[in-house]
Parts: sequence; structure tokens; C-alpha cells
Amino acid sequence: MKKDEINGTLPSIAELKRRITATEESIATRFWQGEPVAELVAMRARFIDAFLNELWNQTFEEEIPCALIAVGGYGRGELHPKSDIDLLILVRHDRDKTEKLEAFVRLLWDLRLDIGHSVRTVSECRNEASTDVTVYTAISERRLIAGSARLADDLDRALNRGSIWPIRRFFEAKTSEQNQRHEDYGDVEYGLEPNVKTSPGGLRDIQTISWLTNRYCGSSDLHELSNLGLLIPDEQRTLIEGREFLWRIRFALHLLAKRQQDQLLFDHQREIADAFGYRDTAGMLAVELFMRDYYRIVLALREVNDILLQHFNEALLPRRRRLKIQPINERFQKCNDYIEVTDPSVFLNNPEALMEIFVVMANRPDILGVRANTIRLIKRHLDLVDDAFRSHPTVSKLFLNLLKSPHNVVSQLTRMRRYGLLGKFIPEFGRVIGQMQHDLFHIYTVDAHTMALIRNLRRMFMPEYAESFGLAATVAQEIPRIELLYIAGIFHDIGKGRSGNHSSLGAIDVDNFCEKLGLSQEDRELVVWLVQEHLTMSMTAQREDPSDPDVAARFAATVQSPMRARYLFCLTVADICATNPDLFNAWRATLLARLFLATMKQLELGGKIANEIQSQVAERKRETSAELDASGITGVNLDPLWEDTDNDFLLHHSAKNLAAIAAALNQQIKSDDVIALVLDRPSLGLEKSVVGLFISTPDRPNLFSDCCTALDRMGLQIVGANITTGKSSRCYDSFIVITDNGFSSAASSPERIRQSLLRALRSAPESHKPPQRRIARQLMQFKRPTKVTISEVDDSGVATLTLTTSDRPGLLELVGRMFVELGIELHQARIATLGERVEDIFTVSFNSARDSITPTPADTIIRELESRIDEELVYVTS
Repeated sequence: MKKDEINGTLPSIAELKRRITATEESIATRFWQGEPVAELVAMRARFIDAFLNELWNQTFEEEIPCALIAVGGYGRGELHPKSDIDLLILVRHDRDKTEKLEAFVRLLWDLRLDIGHSVRTVSECRNEASTDVTVYTAISERRLIAGSARLADDLDRALNRGSIWPIRRFFEAKTSEQNQRHEDYGDVEYGLEPNVKTSPGGLRDIQTISWLTNRYCGSSDLHELSNLGLLIPDEQRTLIEGREFLWRIRFALHLLAKRQQDQLLFDHQREIADAFGYRDTAGMLAVELFMRDYYRIVLALREVNDILLQHFNEALLPRRRRLKIQPINERFQKCNDYIEVTDPSVFLNNPEALMEIFVVMANRPDILGVRANTIRLIKRHLDLVDDAFRSHPTVSKLFLNLLKSPHNVVSQLTRMRRYGLLGKFIPEFGRVIGQMQHDLFHIYTVDAHTMALIRNLRRMFMPEYAESFGLAATVAQEIPRIELLYIAGIFHDIGKGRSGNHSSLGAIDVDNFCEKLGLSQEDRELVVWLVQEHLTMSMTAQREDPSDPDVAARFAATVQSPMRARYLFCLTVADICATNPDLFNAWRATLLARLFLATMKQLELGGKIANEIQSQVAERKRETSAELDASGITGVNLDPLWEDTDNDFLLHHSAKNLAAIAAALNQQIKSDDVIALVLDRPSLGLEKSVVGLFISTPDRPNLFSDCCTALDRMGLQIVGANITTGKSSRCYDSFIVITDNGFSSAASSPERIRQSLLRALRSAPESHKPPQRRIARQLMQFKRPTKVTISEVDDSGVATLTLTTSDRPGLLELVGRMFVELGIELHQARIATLGERVEDIFTVSFNSARDSITPTPADTIIRELESRIDEELVYVTS
């Protein structure tokens, strides 16, 4: 814009920008040099104050009936590098909203200042503030920057009337606002990429405290909260130091992103950890140490926030509802809906009461929580939790009673964690509070994941959650001692963050803990075994074929008893769901259920494998024939299918699916026809998000790759494949596919998928060019080098090829194409996507490549796969 639109005395736009840039660069340099962030936040606000004041006075040389007022965070005198500069331009009348004011605002935009502004009269401000608590909150934090002080005084008088947001109504509105914000984040402090401003325990929670204290007692200075009697000194220190830590993170985020960025993304986490001086240790990455500090701080901040909100709630209650006391026992009483001690010396005189209070709450669903004064007493007396306390028979009995209680077990364990008692009672657990793993697979910290696991175990016994857990909910009813399962759950990941195998470390820890609890030798051995083997079932189901009797027999030898199998099955399902709810899809649930059922059968058989395989094959053939008869399908000769395939093929498919395959093969008109079928879905009470597909066609190059391409383009994720090439060189291939959206819509119905697959396989093979795919931003942050291993070839001529690499679209398409080029025959594929990591296991044999008379050596295959998988796919960031 031209200078004369405002006033010819203003410096040029370029000169003004230079001043802004110079100041911002100076502040940034001082930040990275370690100057206190509170001083820098205030310094930037003061610079903007002076800068805007100068522009205003040079623009409006004569006095006009307008005022420039800072509101919101800027009104508090807090400005991070790219924070919005929230402005209210106050005018006396609508006619004062002149073009010159508009030109002033345009100048601020031309200078690329991040302004948010409104132009209102006093009455408009009052009307907006009286109906919208967010507007009222922003305007209540106001400072006059320039212009009419008289008009600013008029606004003060208009907003200071008691009829606008009476304190009780204001408290309810702000707590409701906070509760909704927490709910938007799943009420979890431990997001993978948390928002330092709005996530639970973030800066907005601290601001909520400031707003309420300002409205309640006229001061928003956190340093005054102790003197005002609202917080004890330790809580005040937690609040101030926590704000300083979060301010440093937010300041760094704005500088690194060069824009307003409040979400702590993965790439920024690593940069900030490095800039703040965190370094890798033997057991933890620097970024994990940094994020552990973050999570512990926001957990403590949330606790202070809860205490203060409870204080305000009680102080603002109508007099008729004040302090309704009901005795519980000589140590505790119920005050309104909250439990409290009967005397401040209860914990000092009876340290066991530190555990007892949670047992009382677990058996009294009418108690909503702990009163603030008692929370403070619990935290003040945590030093009473020593080795003598941990080994005390009364405390052990109370803890076991807590785990056996019918109500709110998880809620009480969570409270114990938040108040610090669980980490003191189990010191190993205290070390993993806030412990994260820097990947997309584990979406919670170790302690939050552990609480989620216990919650899942509890829900397995609740009818309303039976469908969510499928077979595990049924098996859980046969668990005789749920408290043993809870203990194993608490300790299963407790060794993480230390160098060494976390399962083995946890097994040692839980053995010592069970001894202190006074558990019998038999119970101790069961719990120790569960912790040591808590990954075994999921790894077996994921990497091997549960329908293979050999696999079931080996796993049964590890489990040894049906009861152990039940405990481990429930623990495994609860663990997977608590690691990442998206992991427990219908296919993974099916694999675990099949392994469990096959293992139970093996335990009943006593390991008679060879005879059992033949028996199962014969039974499967009889069932298939009976299935055809029951369906009214006649004239189907099953012998060609039995003769062309092997036992593995028969055992991999149900009798119902084999009958459908045989009928389809019998009906084909041409020998080169492609057959595509939708196989029967798993019927284990699981969600209908899994579909089995079967194709049969004469073998040809790139068949597996072409199938993967077709399914990928339909938005389907392949989680399993079984590749059988018959003696006649006809392929019998099956795929298990899943989708997040289910298969209920017409566009994604199983029949539409079948038709699309048929068209793709009947069309001419496409030229195989490296695909260009979009890849999610988060995946781009976790690139890992491809790792391939190949086992020794067994007596049947097959080997296991394991592929570990970063997840990406088009991966299976490329792998299938390379298998053809390298002379690798694929028999079975097990596809597992674990966050950003893919762990695919292929059963293969090695034929000679097209231009060679000898098989390609294993080291050449490994080298080719690793290099080309990392190089060939082209990424386009989404």
C-alpha cells in the first residue's frame, strides 16, 4: 500500500519489516543461548506494544474516539515468536469504523504480523461477552496499547458489572470448556504428538487456572496462589516450573516451524530434544528422555489443575450443599461425594491407610474421588512407603483386595499412579511413568499402556464389552484368579527403558514383588511365566500358521497346561488392544483365536502330531464332501483338487471354503479361466472388517504382484496370503484383506471386490514401473533401512524369508515382482504392519532364475531385496 493512505510520516514498509525481523532474530538468538523464556515472551510483547503504539500515533496524529487494546494471550503480556497478536479496536460509534482504521489494519497485514482483530463499540463488546464465555475471557485480559483511555475506561465499567458471567456461572462454563477439550483428546495426556497448548495438562489448563483465580480473587499471578491460600508451595512450584518448560517447547516449536505450531510433531520432538541437551543412553533415546519429562510434567500439571478446580467447586457451592459428612470408618469419611481423612495425622499414625483409601473407593461406587486436602496429605506422606511398607502383610492383603474388588479397579490404580503411590509402592513402575517408545506402534507411554491393559482385562468380564473381545471374553470367564492376571499386566512392560530383554527383566521384578505379597509358589511361577512369555503368543500367531499342527504342538509345549493357555490368551489380547486399538482387527483376533483353539486341542491330544495331521486331512475331506451335499451341489469330483494340492492347502481352508473352491473349479468352461471367490469370513464373534479372497489361474509371472496391485488400488490392506502352485502348474492363491471402513457399502462390497479382481487378472499385465504413491507425513519420519533374513532350506526345500522395513504403499507389489526376477517361488505370506514398521514373513523356495541354470545365492537375494526396496519406490508426501 502507499504511505499516503495513512500518513506520509511513516517509515517505509521495508524499514518497518527490517525492524521486526531484527528484533525477532535477536530474541531467537537469545532463546537458543539459554535466556529464560519468560523474559523473552514478555520482551516480544513489549516490543509489539511499542511498535503498535508508534504506528498508531503516527497514523492518527489527531486524537480520535478509538482505542487499540491488546486481548487474549497478548493482553496477558505473553507473545511467543509466531503467536497471534490479538487486538480489539474499540470505537465509540459505528460511524467511527472509518477507512483510516481499515488502512491501519491493512498496514499490519502488509507487515506480515500475525494479527487477529475485531472492531467493536463498547455495547457490542458487552453484548458479545455476555453471551460467549470465550469472548468474555479474551476481553477480560485486556491492556490499552494506544488511543483513548477514556473509551477504555468505559469498557472497564461495562464489563465489570456483576451481571456478566457471575462467578459460579463462569466457573461452570470454563470447566465445561476444559472437559470438552480433554474429551477431544480422549482425556489422555500421553498423545504421540501432543499439543503443548490444548492437550490435557497443557498450557490451556494453566490458563484456565489463571482465568478462574483472576475472576475469583482478582489476581492471575501464579506466584500469588500460595499466598492466596489456593495452592500449597509445592503445587505452586509445579505450576510455575511446568509453565516454563511448556513455554520453552512452544517457543522452540514456533522458531523451528517458522509459523504458529503448537503440536509437538515427531520431527520437532527430535530437534528439540537435541537442542535442549538430551542425549541417548543405553536404554533410551534422547527423544524418549525428553518426552518422558514432558509427559511427567503435564501429568503433574493436570493434578494441580484438578486440585484447584475442586477447591473452586467447593468454595462456590450453595451454602445448603456445603460439607455433608458421612462416616466410613475411624480413618475416613465421605464429604459430599468425596472421601477424606478424619484427621490430618491418619497416614502418619497408620501408614497402611495410604493403601486402604483406594480399597475403600474400589468398593464404594458412590464415592467420586478424593478431596483436595487428602490428596495433598497422600503426596506429603509418600516417604512412608519404604521397604517395610512394601513387605507389610496388611498392605499386601489390601493391595490384593484392591485387585479383587468389583468396582473401579482401573480408576483406583490410575489414581494411585497420579498421586505417586503406585510408583512408590512398585519402584520399577515409577521408573516407567512417562516412558515412551519413539514409534507409531506404541501410541501410549508404558504406564498409560499398562493402565489400558488392566482396563481391557476388567472389561473382558463385563457383558457389554463381550463382542469387542470375541473369544477372549468367553475364555476370561474361566480365569479363576483375575488378580494374578492384573499383576502380570502391571509388570509385563516394566523392564522397558533399561538395557536388556524387558520381558526377562520384568520377570525378575515380578518374582520379587510376588514374594513380598506372600503369594504361593504356584501362583508366583504362573505370574513370572506370564511376564516372561507375554509376547510369545502374538509373535507365534503373527509369524507362523496357527492351522499347522506342528506350530500348535510347539506352542503347546511352551504353554504346558490349558489354564496357562487361558491366562496368556487373555493377557495377549488385552496387551494388543492397549498397545494400539487399531491393531486388534478381525484378522489378528482370528489368528490368536485359531492358535488358542489349536493349542487347547494339542494339549488334549498330548502332542500326537503325525497321526493328528493325517486325521485332520481325512476329516477335512469328509467335511468338504458333506458340505457339498448339504448345499445341494452335485456332480463335483473332488479328486482332481486333492491330487493337485497338498495337505497344507487342505488344512489352511475350512471345509465350507474348500467346497466353494471345488464347485467353482468344476464349473469352469475354459482351462485358462480365472476363478475368483469370496471366502467365508472368520466366525469368531468379531467385527466384519475382514474378507477372504481366493483366485485360481494357470501360473504366470508377476501373478502375486498383479494381485497386490489390484487389491492395493481398491484401498485394501493384505494381512495374509497363502500361495499354492499345484502339480498341474495351476495356482490356488488366497488372500486375507482388511479395511478400516468395513465392507458394507456397495463400492466396497465383497462381490464388487471379487469382480474388480477378476477384471484385473483377465486384463493384459501392465508394464511394471516403479509406483509413485503418497505416504503419510508420520511415516516419513520413521524411515528405517530394509533388513532381510533367509533361513536354512529345510528337508522339503522351503525356507523362511523375513522382511523388516518401513511401511509404504506398493511394497508388496514390488516384493512380488522382485521374487519373480530373482527366481523365488512364494508359498505363503504373513503380512504384519506394526505402526511405521512392516514385518513380513514369506515361506519360499528357490527356483533357477530365467537367465540362469542355478538358483540365485541367498546373499545376492538379500542384497538385491534390501537395496532395491529402499531405492525403487518413489515417495510423495501427503
